[in-house]
Amino acid sequence: MTALAPEPVGIDATCVVVDVDECGVAGVRWAAACADALGVGLVLRSAPDEDAENDPVHADVEALLAGLPHLSVHIEHRGRAAVCREGALVVISRASALAAPPLACRDRHDVVVLCGSRAALSGCFGVVTAVIDPVGGEGVLRRAVALCRARRATRLRVLARPYWAVCDLPDAIADVVHAACPDVIVELVREVRSVQEEARLFPSDLLVVSGRERGPAEGLQPAARTALHQAACPVLLSCS
Repeated sequence: MTALAPEPVGIDATCVVVDVDECGVAGVRWAAACADALGVGLVLRSAPDEDAENDPVHADVEALLAGLPHLSVHIEHRGRAAVCREGALVVISRASALAAPPLACRDRHDVVVLCGSRAALSGCFGVVTAVIDPVGGEGVLRRAVALCRARRATRLRVLARPYWAVCDLPDAIADVVHAACPDVIVELVREVRSVQEEARLFPSDLLVVSGRERGPAEGLQPAARTALHQAACPVLLSCS
């Protein structure tokens, strides 16, 4: 992990993409709230109109979006060539992620795996948790801080992996976050704690981990794999 930038940048997402049939109304609601908070458009992947006409899920989605008239919404029908969405924030279901674990760095966009309790999906806790590993840790921190600001979280928990226990990185993280997000309370987890323990003991609205491979063809890092299976909240896989 390189030296931390003096101020983390925001998420430069071009849009938020979600599949209506895969993620349902709850997924569209989460994606729409995220797009609204980040100030970007929402892209809905959907079945062709003739297949969705009598689908109650689509009726509920239409009612949901009617309450967000200021949000830019684009419909992409499945079966047609999808537009390249490099830089998008793509929302998928946990079932989809477990069937084919995503690697955010390969597709050059962040991935949010939608899972967890209703309270977490609704953002009730006001907490974002960042898991800082040597590979991709700086990108994780930037994403976590940006989402804290966008979603108006009040607390950022930073789980620095055991590698960093012997250095000054946690203190540097606190300084960077306070400079960028002064109203957010930063909790540095200095104990040697697994991602599974963290997810079980401390409810969050979002868990941010690295979606990068530790090495070529090694797949997701252990923290990301654990998060996909154990997290009781949405998991953001950072591509940087």
